[in-house]
Amino acid sequence: MTLKQKIKELLQRYPKLRNSDKELILEIFKIKGVGLTEKQEKMIRDLPAFESITRARRKAQEEYEKLQAVEVVRQARQVKETEYGSEYSNQSKFNYQ
Repeated sequence: MTLKQKIKELLQRYPKLRNSDKELILEIFKIKGVGLTEKQEKMIRDLPAFESITRARRKAQEEYEKLQAVEVVRQARQVKETEYGSEYSNQSKFNYQ
């Protein structure tokens, strides 16, 4: 089962997950065996959205050249960006069953 299929199944089974990316992420953590305590789950719920954190990092690095990652990391990110389309379209590697 692909990640997309698993997410669809979870959203159908648990309508509350439709309203919160953090709750959806926590459910995926449970499925993958990440054993979090209630305190750790609360801490995750209180964090800014992961996407907001990475978006802010990208924006800061775009605006301030001195904050850019080292060359090897920038090159790796470019490779990942190029491969993203094919990786995302072949989600069978996630193996959510």
